[in-house]
Amino acid sequence: MFEFFFKYPRSVFSDSDFILASGWPVGLLVVAAILFLVAVSVMMARRPGNMGWGQLAAIGILQNLMFAVVLIVLWQPALVSERLLRGENAVAVMLDTSGSMTFNDGGATRMVQAQALLTPEALAGIRAQYNVLPYGFADAAAAMDSFEVLPEPGDATNLGQSILQTLRQASGASLGAVILVSDGADNAGAISQADMNEIAGFGVPIHTVGIGRESIPEDLELTEVILPEKALPGTTLSARVGIRHDQGGTARIKVYDGDTFLTTEEVTLGNGQDMTLAFVDIEVPEPGQLDLRFTLDPIAGETNLANNNRAHVVDVEESRYRILYVEGEPRWEYKFMQRALGDDPSIQLTTLLKVTPNKYYRQGIDSPEQLENGFPTERAELFDYDALIIGSFNAAELTAEQQEIIRDFVSERGGSLMMLGGLNGLGLGGWSETPISDILPTRLGVGEDAAFIREKAPVALTDSGRLAPMLQFSDSESENDRLWGELPEVADYQLLGPLRPAATALLDINVEGRLRPLLVTQPYGRGQSYVLATGGTWRWQMSLPVADKRHETFWRQLTRALVANSPRSFELTSAVDNDEIKVRAQIRDPEDEEYQGLSISAVVSSENNDVVTLELMPVSGQPGLYEAGFRPSGTGLYSVEAISRVGENLVSSSTTAVRYDQGQEIFNVRQNRALLERVAEVTGGQYWTPDQWDDIPDAISYSTAGITEQQISYLWDAPFFFLLLILLKTMEWLLRRHWRTI
Repeated sequence: MFEFFFKYPRSVFSDSDFILASGWPVGLLVVAAILFLVAVSVMMARRPGNMGWGQLAAIGILQNLMFAVVLIVLWQPALVSERLLRGENAVAVMLDTSGSMTFNDGGATRMVQAQALLTPEALAGIRAQYNVLPYGFADAAAAMDSFEVLPEPGDATNLGQSILQTLRQASGASLGAVILVSDGADNAGAISQADMNEIAGFGVPIHTVGIGRESIPEDLELTEVILPEKALPGTTLSARVGIRHDQGGTARIKVYDGDTFLTTEEVTLGNGQDMTLAFVDIEVPEPGQLDLRFTLDPIAGETNLANNNRAHVVDVEESRYRILYVEGEPRWEYKFMQRALGDDPSIQLTTLLKVTPNKYYRQGIDSPEQLENGFPTERAELFDYDALIIGSFNAAELTAEQQEIIRDFVSERGGSLMMLGGLNGLGLGGWSETPISDILPTRLGVGEDAAFIREKAPVALTDSGRLAPMLQFSDSESENDRLWGELPEVADYQLLGPLRPAATALLDINVEGRLRPLLVTQPYGRGQSYVLATGGTWRWQMSLPVADKRHETFWRQLTRALVANSPRSFELTSAVDNDEIKVRAQIRDPEDEEYQGLSISAVVSSENNDVVTLELMPVSGQPGLYEAGFRPSGTGLYSVEAISRVGENLVSSSTTAVRYDQGQEIFNVRQNRALLERVAEVTGGQYWTPDQWDDIPDAISYSTAGITEQQISYLWDAPFFFLLLILLKTMEWLLRRHWRTI
C-alpha cells in the first residue's frame, strides 16, 4: 500500500535523502506560496458573498494547500541515494550447515527449506546484479562451489566467528552485502560484544533470513541442569533444572545414576511463559562418581526426544574436611555441636575453647603442636582448614593481623565463616568494629541493638530456606514444614541489623509475632559467610526424644554446606567446551614454596578404552590455573587422573570425570530471531522471513559498502500528490455545496 501511494517502498525512503530536483531556489517557492496566500485573502475579503469569516478561512486554507501541492510538484521532489553499481559488486550468501538445520520443522527439515531459497532460479535476481559468493558455516565458515552439495552437518555453531571469517575472506571482492540464512542457533555462548563491534566495523550490511519456527508447542526441551561439581557422602544435592516450553501443562523429570533410577519430580509448566525452573533433590549415598542422567517424559505429539536428556557428573569425595570452631565460654551449644558432628566421617571438627585469659582447651587435634599457641597467627595455618566457626568470642582476643587473616581466609582461600550468637558474640563481641564485619551478610547491632535476649521463641523456615538442601528434614515440602514447625523453641537470640544486598535469610525467629532473620548467608570473594544469631539449638536435642535426630541432622547438613565448595589445595575439574573436553587444575596457593616449578600431567580414559595423555599448561593472567584440552573420539564417560610434580617428586594427585555427548545442536531448536535481528540491526541490514526473499535484492542495492552510483528517484508523479489535490478540491466543493454558496 505504501508503495502504491508513494511510488517506492519504505526502504527507499529510509536509505535516501530528500531533494527538490528542479534546481529552482527554495526561497522562490516560499515567496510564491506567500503571494498566493495574500492574493486569496484579499479577494475573499473584498467579495465575501454570503459566507462568514470562519467559512472564508476554511475555503482559503484549502485553496492555499492546493496551490502549495502544485508548487511542490513543480519543484520536482525526489529522493537521492547511493546504490550499488550493477555488475561491479559481490554479495556473500552464508548458509547455516550446522546440525540444528537438520531439525524437521513443519514437514521438512530446515536445511531443505533453506536450500529452496538458494536454488539457481531463486538466486537469479541477485546474480543478475551481483557476483554471488557462496559460504557454508557451522563452527567456522568456508567457501563453497554451490548450495547443491553440502558438507556434513556441523556439531556446533559459532555464528559470530563465522560472520567475521566470511567478511575477512570476501572483503577484497568489493563486498556490497551479506545474506545470512540461518535458524540463529548459536551454542558458542552467543556473539560477544567485541565480536559484534568488529562485525559492525566492516560497514557491510548483513541481511538475515530466519529459518524455522519461533514457537514449537509440541516440544519440551531440557535446557539446563545446574549442579555442584563435587559433593560429600550423605548429603543432598539440589539440581536446578530448566525446561523450555511453548504451552502450559505438566512435565515429569526422571533422574538416573547410570542405569539406576534415583528419583522423579512432576513440574507444572505455566501458561504464558517459555521457561520453567524446577529443583530436584538427589541423595548422595557414598564416595565415588555420580553419572547423573536427567530425562523429560515426552508430551502428546512430541517427536523430537533428543533434547529431553541431559547428563552431569558429580565427584563424591571421600576425604575429610576440616572445621575450626573457636568458642569463648563452655556453653551447651559447644557441647552439643561436638556431639552432633562427632561421628560424621566427612567432617573433622577441631575446637578451641578459651578457659582462662591465656589458655585454650583443644579438642580434635592431630598433633600436640597443632594450635598450641591458640588461634592461628599465620595464613598457612588457618588456610589448612575449610571452614571457621566463631561462637561467643570477643574480637579483642584476636590481633588486627589475625582478623585480616580471617578476611583473607574467606575472600582469597575460599573458606566459609559462620558466626554464632552469644553473650560475647556478634555485636556484643565487638565484631562490628573489625574487618570481619564487611564479610558478614548482615550489619551487626551495637549497644542495646546487639543485646543477647534470653527469651524462648520459635524458629521458622523462610521461602529460601525451604529450597536449601541443608535445611531438609524430609523430601516432602509439607512434611519438612511440619518437622520444622514442631521443633522446640530456642531460648536465646540476637537481633540483627539490615541485611546486605547479596544476603539471603534461610531461617527466621518469631519474636512476639514479628519474624526476624536468624540464619543468614552471602557469598564473599571466593568464599561464603553465615550468621546464626542464637546459641540455643541445643534445646532441640534436650527436648526431643532420644531417637529423634533432627538436631544432629541440622548441624551435619549445615557444616557440610560450609565446606562443600571449599577449594582443595589441588583441585581438578573437567568440562565440555564446544566440541572439546577441557581439563583444568587449580592450585589454591600458587605462591607456596611447595608448588614452585610445578608440572601437571593428566591421563584421560574413555569407556571405549581410548587413552589420552595431556600436559596442563599455566593460563596467562590467572595464577595457579593450569589447562589443557582435546577433541574426544566419541561420546561417553571420560575419566581423568592428574598428577602434579616438582621435578621427580610427587606433590598431589586427583581424579574427576566428565560425560561427552556430541549433541549441542539438538538443543535450542527454536529459531533465535532476536539474535538474527540484532546482527541485522547493528550492521544496517534487515531481518527477513523466507516469504520475503524476493524483496531482498532491491534492499541490497541501497548498500554503501561497495562500488556505488548516485541515483535520483522522482516523486512528483507519485499518486499521493494527485490524490491529495483531488481530495482538497473535493473538500472545497462539498463545503460550498453544504453552505449553498454554489
